[in-house]
Amino acid sequence: MSEINVDLEALPMGEDAPRVVNVVVEVPVGSRNKYEYEPELGVIMLDRVLPGNIRYPGDYGFVPSTEGADGEPLDAMVAAYDPVFSGCVLRVRTVGALEMDEGGEVEYTIFGVSDNDSRFDDIQSLEDMPEQNLREIEQFFTAFKRLEGDEEAEVKGWCGLEETHEIIRNSAR
Repeated sequence: MSEINVDLEALPMGEDAPRVVNVVVEVPVGSRNKYEYEPELGVIMLDRVLPGNIRYPGDYGFVPSTEGADGEPLDAMVAAYDPVFSGCVLRVRTVGALEMDEGGEVEYTIFGVSDNDSRFDDIQSLEDMPEQNLREIEQFFTAFKRLEGDEEAEVKGWCGLEETHEIIRNSAR
């Protein structure tokens, strides 16, 4: 019997990157469960349950074949109407990135919409997103970090499309 090892972090970034990237979903929209990809085992495992009544405001995961400042793949949040499953790979049209300061280290979460969902056809940049959705994502990260005891983390703001594409290009490995 042969063993098949899949390295989700090594999947291609996407043939249309940085405009459209692949995102490996770890946490489906609406979940309180925080799942993490464990490369040593090649699986997505339950890491913890979020404190309080916090739920993910979008499908959350990472852009494969990238490396952020923390040495891990770039984080990604995808606007979603319905949850997908952990391990699902989405083709995501990037529209911006949320910049956070986490104890002096800048971290980005790439934000986008499913390129396979016609309900998002009109969303091409942050300006096309309802302001309420963007505020909910900011509030999610602030509350999530505070409830986990990280008083230093701070949302710095949103990066536009060109800057987001540059972030993705600079993180390619």
